[in-house]
Amino acid sequence: MKKLFFLLLIPIVALIISSCSDDDPISPTTTEGNLYITSNPAGAQIWIDGVNTSQTTPDTVLDIDEGVRNVTLRLQEYKDTTFSISITANQTSIVGPIVLTSDIATILYNPVRIYETAGTSANEPSGLDLSSGMAYGVSSANSGLVDIYYSSNGYLVQSADLYTGLIRETDFLVGTGTNLFDGVDSPERTVAWTTGIGDREDNYVFLYDHDGHYSKLKIVNWGGGVPGEPAWVDVQWYYNETVLDVRFK
Repeated sequence: MKKLFFLLLIPIVALIISSCSDDDPISPTTTEGNLYITSNPAGAQIWIDGVNTSQTTPDTVLDIDEGVRNVTLRLQEYKDTTFSISITANQTSIVGPIVLTSDIATILYNPVRIYETAGTSANEPSGLDLSSGMAYGVSSANSGLVDIYYSSNGYLVQSADLYTGLIRETDFLVGTGTNLFDGVDSPERTVAWTTGIGDREDNYVFLYDHDGHYSKLKIVNWGGGVPGEPAWVDVQWYYNETVLDVRFK
């Protein structure tokens, strides 16, 4: 009888074991998510928590540990852009487009009027300090700051060192365009650059000053030159604050 009982029990146990084996296995728990990121302009390196992923925008970074992650986008000629993003396991977070900021450090100076050197008063300065946007008389106490001036001799806007007693040298190169805001960069200064331009020059002009800074300047208006009113020009310009940086985009 006992032998018969065990013989009957064997298929029952086998059935139970088979039934258990057919159950869905326990899925492994994942703690990773993904990140799809775009930028404007594209092509920025994607760094996560200080580590270079070796991927560039637009792209999807896979298998990121869930939690708050610090993301940095790096692109030449643009400032690093860092932000935080919460990564959720088994999900793809989407960010962008992130607008990158140019690292060009320029100042736009609105039109400043300078007068010819002859027959002018202290209230009619002939010289210009490119870095500050201030106009000074070429014989004033601030004349040492003057980079360029408006000469009555030939009616030229020219380098300050051409005026007796001033030492700051500025080189000029007439550009090929008339729109100061066209984003064209300056060529690097060479010996072919000149010492000045005529007061009716219509194109913008690139300048290289005594301290190694580039500017992009345009004569936007002119007048005077009649009895009782000395000649004058209004000039507007970009000044690049970074030494030897030729960019104006």
